[in-house]
This record gives sequence, C-alpha cells and structure tokens, in this order.
Amino acid sequence: MNATLSVYLIIMLGWLLPGTISGQAIQVNIGVRDSLKSEILQENRNVLIHLPRDYDSSTKSYPILYQLDGDEVLLFETVAVVNRLVQWEERIPEVIVVAIENTNRSRDMWPTNTKYNPKPNIAGSEAFLAFIEKELMPYIENKYRINEERILCGQSLSALFTIYAFLAKPQLFDSYIASSGAFPDCEEYIKEFSHKSFQQMDLFNGQSLFITNGLKDELDPDGRMNRGVINFSNTLKEQLGNSVKYQYQTYENLGHVPFYSLYDGLKFVFESNPVNK
Repeated sequence: MNATLSVYLIIMLGWLLPGTISGQAIQVNIGVRDSLKSEILQENRNVLIHLPRDYDSSTKSYPILYQLDGDEVLLFETVAVVNRLVQWEERIPEVIVVAIENTNRSRDMWPTNTKYNPKPNIAGSEAFLAFIEKELMPYIENKYRINEERILCGQSLSALFTIYAFLAKPQLFDSYIASSGAFPDCEEYIKEFSHKSFQQMDLFNGQSLFITNGLKDELDPDGRMNRGVINFSNTLKEQLGNSVKYQYQTYENLGHVPFYSLYDGLKFVFESNPVNK
C-alpha cells in the first residue's frame, strides 16, 4: 500500500528573537513510499516515487530516473534539481523519480570482495541488479506511464554499482550517472570486467555515461581513484569509440559527491539524446 511522503519546511521568522514570531510549518508532498517483496533478495524493498506535477491530468509517458541510496532527503534534492531543469531552464523533460531505499548497502553495491568488504561478506551487485531488472522495473513500469528513456543514478559506493551496471547490462538503461565514481581496491576487477564487456560491441549503441569526481575529495587524498577513472575513460574511448556518449567531469574545488553532479549529468543525458527532450 502506498504511503504519502511529505517534507515539512519550517520557516522560523525572527528565530534569533525567541518569542517574537512563531514558526510556520509548510507541508510539501513530494511523492509516495511503496514496497515490494523481492524473491531474488529474499526481503521487502521500499521505494520512494515522485511523479511529474501534470501526471494525473495528462496522458503522456515520461522518462524514469532510478536513484540509488534513496531516502527522503535525497529524493527532495533530486526533485529540486529536476524541477529547476524542467521549469526554470527548460533543459529537460519532466521525469518520474524512483528512489530505491537501502537495506544492506555494502552487500548490494560491491561487485567483488575488497578490503572494505572482505570475505565472508557477500558481494551482491549481481543479485541486486537482477532485482532491479526482473522485479523492480516490471513492478514500476506496469504501474506508471513510462517511455523508453531509463536513467540510473548513484553516488559514492552506489556510483561504483552504477558503473558496474553499465558494464554488466549496458542495454538495461539508456543513461548512467555516477557521482564520485571510482573503484576503491577493485581496480583490477573493473579493468578485467571492462575489457570483457567491451568485447561485446553490439551491446553498446548510443548509451550515455556521465561520471564525476571532486579533486578535493577527502576520500582520495592522493588522487589514486581519480587516476583509476581516467584509465577507465581511456579504455572506454579506445575500445568503444563513439558507440557511447561519455563524459568524465571533474570539479577542481569540490570534494566527495560534488553537488553539481546530478544537474550536469541530467543536462548531458538529455542534450546527448535530444529526441527525448
């Protein structure tokens, strides 16, 4: 059963002068929370869903953005970015946003065991991607009016999963946005997986991949993760050429998960695919 999801904005006028003006609560409905039973993962999974404001009054179908690491705060931030690009700048079409809440983030996002996720922990990216493809997508896309444009977005560890999904199932999404995308302690795994994946050239046909990093990332003080993405970028360009629309964006003065990432990523996605605007 869906539950209405609201954000309460508290405006405290004159809060520095207690007692002079009382606060006023403003309720803003940004979506609903829904859940489904996953047979693949053997657990219930919650999602937060935001629909375009004209959804109920139109018959249009919409692009869909699947946002990893979903919670109320991230959904609100995502909707704010989307609304700016749609309403203020008219750079992208309205989109449906589905934010996938975490249960066991480390299990779902790691594609291989590392020192950060050592055995006997299970690297469960393959199962999590299967859940998205075989259970979540059919559930959502049978319930809402979806067009053919699918976008996957992740940040930090879920950005690693986003790049993994691009390599494992390149045709599952049309576009991939990875904020602070990197391969901590799994560079060799990604290198080998990329080489194997890129041999299947017929699977790469016009997808968009947008990766970002902040060059003042406190988690990458020696720049090793940034260099890893540069190496990945070179391999992609050498082996795929123009089969994929690709951009690696670095922000000189920003740190982990640069806050421009989704804004710039969505612009890149829809400017790369103008037919979907």
